[in-house]
Amino acid sequence: MEKCHECGEKFPSEILSQMRIGGGYTDLICGVCALKIRNKAHGLPMDTPFQGETAQWMYEEALKIKQQRKG
Repeated sequence: MEKCHECGEKFPSEILSQMRIGGGYTDLICGVCALKIRNKAHGLPMDTPFQGETAQWMYEEALKIKQQRKG
């Protein structure tokens, strides 16, 4: 388990990744935070899903974990 550098929650390492923003990369972040950052950066509606299968899977896994924690 590692922390998402955006929201600070812990997730399995396999669902955290870096994201390219501008000319650099983020630290490891979860899919939920990655989607928020991507949609904001591109001016997309906040509920716009990822098009890539892996990125969408990572988002869905992180979302499940966050929802389980909230009860």
